[in-house]
Amino acid sequence: MIICIFLCLLISFVHSSPTSSSPPLLLLMSFDGFRWDYPDIYQLPNFNSLMKRGVRVKHIDNSFATVTFPSHFTMITGLFEETHGIVANIIYDPILNASATVSTMNDTKWWSQNPYSQPIWATNQLAKDSNQRRSGVIAWPGCNTPINGHLPYRYEAFDSNRKFDTVLKRIFEWLNEPIGTRINFGATYHSEPDLTGHLYGPISSEMNKTLQECDDYVGLLLKAIDDNEYLKQNLNVIITADHGMHAVNKKHQLFLDQYIDKSLYSVYGSHSLANIFVNKASDIDRLYANLSKIENYEVYKKSQIPDEYHYKSNVRIGDILIVGKIGYQIVVPGDESSDLLGNHGYDNRAESMHPIFYGFGPAFRSNLLAEPFRNVDIYPLMSYILRLNQRNTNGSLDNVKHILVDFSQEKISPLLIIFLIISVIVMAIVYTICACRHSRKFIYIESNIEPQQYFLLNNNGGSTNNLIVSESEDEQGNT
Repeated sequence: MIICIFLCLLISFVHSSPTSSSPPLLLLMSFDGFRWDYPDIYQLPNFNSLMKRGVRVKHIDNSFATVTFPSHFTMITGLFEETHGIVANIIYDPILNASATVSTMNDTKWWSQNPYSQPIWATNQLAKDSNQRRSGVIAWPGCNTPINGHLPYRYEAFDSNRKFDTVLKRIFEWLNEPIGTRINFGATYHSEPDLTGHLYGPISSEMNKTLQECDDYVGLLLKAIDDNEYLKQNLNVIITADHGMHAVNKKHQLFLDQYIDKSLYSVYGSHSLANIFVNKASDIDRLYANLSKIENYEVYKKSQIPDEYHYKSNVRIGDILIVGKIGYQIVVPGDESSDLLGNHGYDNRAESMHPIFYGFGPAFRSNLLAEPFRNVDIYPLMSYILRLNQRNTNGSLDNVKHILVDFSQEKISPLLIIFLIISVIVMAIVYTICACRHSRKFIYIESNIEPQQYFLLNNNGGSTNNLIVSESEDEQGNT
């Protein structure tokens, strides 16, 4: 009975371990500007149910600059912004002598500055078993541009008029296609709640309405998974964001041309930070001195930018970087005063800049509120879930092991399986030895009855049985 119990446990453990040779399934979803504490401030039942299914990370330590395109490219490459080259939503490249914005950054030259930059969708398709791997990406920044020669198997560009429920529908169509065309990695991007945060601020009735819509989308996601047994058993899901949001107002605005002569430089950036390219190197110190006098703004020469920003080793970063302190904005020449009530792009160490992270599915632990990690660590996390070789990036798998089943006590280890097998074998041997000894004890008990002697009848005997007890011995036995 004990052996049967052990065997049943062993079989159940073995069946709980993935044995399929098909590549794992992973869906990555980004809600732009979804601050880490929105689920605690607003009533979001579907978001709040995610931790029961898997993991909620307290927040993500995102990279600098905390803006959309750079942060999204960092997530899918595992590289800091100074490394991959998408350093802002508005970029100037002095080598190319060209600039681009989020609406014009659709040329491969912007995304392929570093030949080593490789989005996770390309890494997935370049694996050894690539004939079984396909990636499908909708609206993610850069997905419709060849990056170092690679595009997703399926992709659709961002469309501001497209409802996100149709995006989810398309992704699930791709996940449910026949094996020969089915994707095993998908990624989607939704532009909310960022837009609402800019217009109405992070704490507002309008934000509440938008977040309820986002929560409904998560509800649709969960229903689509629960209604499909294959996806319910196999699909891993990551829901995250690029940055947070902070309240701002018109009183805290800096008009750059009031402090430095606009004929001496060109500037590229957002309302929270700006890269200033000085026309003549001899003017850098003078412009820097003028800007450094301004309160509530951090001003750095390129060589002085803090190392923890990982934001100076690229030609696309200006001679001078100016960053508003939390809540303070910059108005560059040619722009008008900002009417925004919310903004981001500030110091990535600021709490309000941190985004959300949820993960659930067979790879993740369950019912866990986990410690933070960096957005550069998301790439090695996805690589591990997809069973891809770990590339050298700025991220580290070690920083995310605490959220994975494989590195917790929730999953039986191979060593424990071996131990159980050996234990069952030893118990079986011991049981067999004991059983044999027990049976021999009955076989070899000494008898008190004298053994009877038999002789063989000759062929003339009348008995049909050729063995008969001798009469003399029979008589002796009766005396």
